[in-house]
Amino acid sequence: MKKNKLPSVITILILTLITIVVWISLSIYRALSKKPAPSVPEEISKSLTPTLDMDSLGKIQSRLFLDDIQIPEVILTQPITPTPEPVVEPTPEPEITPAPEPEVIP
Repeated sequence: MKKNKLPSVITILILTLITIVVWISLSIYRALSKKPAPSVPEEISKSLTPTLDMDSLGKIQSRLFLDDIQIPEVILTQPITPTPEPVVEPTPEPEITPAPEPEVIP
């Protein structure tokens, strides 16, 4: 007996239908599980003024600037000691003593 196969167009249509159903169900799940946007206080979200504060700029320019020559070299006062390495000691092996043989009573 000859088996009737589905035409390839019907197979493609069935796979497309499955894809559409999965896509729609995932979109619905995403829409329902989406967290709401956090509320931001108005004082944080207000716009910034695009003007420069000239007083602050003047304070930055008047600060003390040191060249590399003026910075003293740092000298360590404590000697650097190497980290001691752990010493591996062999563990003593227990001595095996033979068990006394039981005496046989006739």
